Amino acid sequence: MPPPPPAGVTVVDVPLRPDELVAAWRPESRRLVVPMQAPPRLQQRLAARLTLLGPGVAATITGRVVSASRHGTLHSVELAPDDARVAAVERLVSVARGEKVRYQQRAPRFLATVPVVVYGPGGPNFMTTFSVSENGCGVAWSGPAPVPPVGAPIDVRLGAGSKAAAFRSVVCWTAQAGRSATVGVRFLAGAKAAWTLMLGDVRRSGAPPA
Repeated sequence: MPPPPPAGVTVVDVPLRPDELVAAWRPESRRLVVPMQAPPRLQQRLAARLTLLGPGVAATITGRVVSASRHGTLHSVELAPDDARVAAVERLVSVARGEKVRYQQRAPRFLATVPVVVYGPGGPNFMTTFSVSENGCGVAWSGPAPVPPVGAPIDVRLGAGSKAAAFRSVVCWTAQAGRSATVGVRFLAGAKAAWTLMLGDVRRSGAPPA
């Protein structure tokens, strides 16, 4: 069974106008400034559900509070997004700026850490996901294995024990944020029934939507 969201993570809804989101993002320092009603603790884990008013595009950004200051009835909170969620912030900011960003219809995704074994020429590598969906997952790439190119075939096994789900898959995207790499995996064939059960556990655990 996948683990539930880490204890101590505070989930907040943050609706923003496009100009507010553009002003909230600090690309040089990779910090996001969001308003909150309640004062957070420094280093507190947040899952901020950003919704862009107008376009209605949304994304959940996880990270840690690095500073906070009070402005009237609200607190201005500086959030350091996790490396795996920086690309999601940048994509949302591009939409807010009016840039043409192509969104594809896809199954709902959830932010969840699930153990995954990636099989490659050098043998198995133990990693974790940062997002999961019916048809694939996002992997926080780690270990000695080089990041595979887009289009490369890849075998993965998610979960552990008798409930693990193994898939033949393909790499559909890669991203680099600082020293951290992330890899998008699309399932081609494998244990769909076992994965459906595991994904149900993720939903019931309260994992936030990506």
